[in-house]
Parts: sequence; C-alpha cells; structure tokens
Amino acid sequence: MKLRALFAIMLLAGMAVVYTACKKSDAAASGPALTAPQVASQVALDITADLFGGYGGLDFSGGLQAPTGFGVKQHTQGRLLHDMSNPFCGLVIDTALNATETVGVDSTVSVSGHIYFAFSCTNDNVTGFTTKDDLNIGVTTPQFSIVAKINENLTVASIDPTNDNSKLSMNGSLASSGTYNYKTAKKSGTKSFNYVLTHLVLDPDNDGDITSGSASFITKGTGSNGSWSYTGTITFLGNHKATITINGKTYNVDLRTGATS
Repeated sequence: MKLRALFAIMLLAGMAVVYTACKKSDAAASGPALTAPQVASQVALDITADLFGGYGGLDFSGGLQAPTGFGVKQHTQGRLLHDMSNPFCGLVIDTALNATETVGVDSTVSVSGHIYFAFSCTNDNVTGFTTKDDLNIGVTTPQFSIVAKINENLTVASIDPTNDNSKLSMNGSLASSGTYNYKTAKKSGTKSFNYVLTHLVLDPDNDGDITSGSASFITKGTGSNGSWSYTGTITFLGNHKATITINGKTYNVDLRTGATS
C-alpha cells in the first residue's frame, strides 16, 4: 500500500506541475499552422521531459541503484550472517489507481487507470525493469481544465550489470494525448505525442545523456498557437543533441533547450 500511495502522489504532483506550465506556453494569440522546425523543437523538449522526470514521472538520469549486501547479526551461539538481500529483486507492482488530490485553492488533480512495474536483478543487484502504464489524468482549476491520457510500455536494462553506474538500454513506446480548455480566455486545444524507442543508450554519469539510438514519432494538435500534424524520426547523437527528420528534411536540435538549426 505504501508503494501504491507513493506512485499515486508522484503522478498527481507531477501532472499538476506540467499542466500548470502549459497555461503559460499556450496563452499566445491564434496563429498559422506550426512549421516543421517549430514542431521539431517541441518534440525535443517533450521526449526529454518524458524520460527525465520533467512531467513528474520516473527520471532515468539517476541510473539503477538499490540497497544490497549482507550484515553481521549477534546471536546467542555467536555471530550469524544475516541476509539483507535486495528487497526490489522480484518485486512486481501491478495495481489500479484511482485518486484525487487537491492542489492549491479550488483546484484538483485526478489519476485513474493501471500501472505495472517489475524489477529484474543479476546477483542480487537491480539491473533493469519493465513498466507498463495506462493512465487517465484530469486537472481542474478556476482558470483551465485538462483531460489527458498517458501510455508507457518500456523495458530498461543495465548494459554492464557489474557496474552500478552502467549505461542503460531502453526500448518500448511512449504516448500522451489530451485536451485543454482555458476558461477565462475562452481558448481550447488538443495535443498528442507518440514515440517508438529503439535501442536508446542512456548515460547516467552525464545527467541522463542519450548517447545513441533512435525513435519514430507521430504528433498532432490544435490550439491558440496554431495546428500541426507530423510524423518523423529522432536520431540521438550524445551530448544532449539529436537530429529530427520531418518530411525528408533534417534539423539539428538541442534536447535541453529545444533550439533547432
């Protein structure tokens, strides 16, 4: 129950932060359809936030660490070796979530759906995990309301199980979609991002740098800044850089700032 509550609180708090930030980014006046470079910039920022805790979820930049080892315990017959094996090994979280939290004055965040999380170990050390989430999120404040859906199906593994700071491999899919409505400004819109990740390599020693791998994506939306609908690919280069290809044209992007060239 403690782990279940922890996941719920993490998700509720994180989604409240990200969607409050959305109010600032989408408050511009109506404009034309977004260009491919603008969308490439947004894709870079979105996938970075997805993978490194910007949306309040798991932050893969910290690597895989968990308590391990043995202790010596005093006994009436002398000292005995006391097994303090890793409590995460073999742990599976497979549960439904249905929670609502009050955030600020007259504001609520709700999460419902299903979450699955399973750890894998080598020699009693956590060396990977699988996570599968299917969640519905709702945010309501006096100024705006959000309804969103998040799906994750990811497998993460240590490339060198003998090294606590090993680079990580990641494969799977990420998807998010939602609608928003700004009540006072009478503006509304939709957003969706879908990614398929292939052989990503993450370096925890370099603040979660993605050193190689690729991803395909589909994104579309409408809103006060315009509308868009694009498919493309991301090739990760290391040093927090990537190239994003849309409609046959390639853009160099900074995954931290979203700057394109």
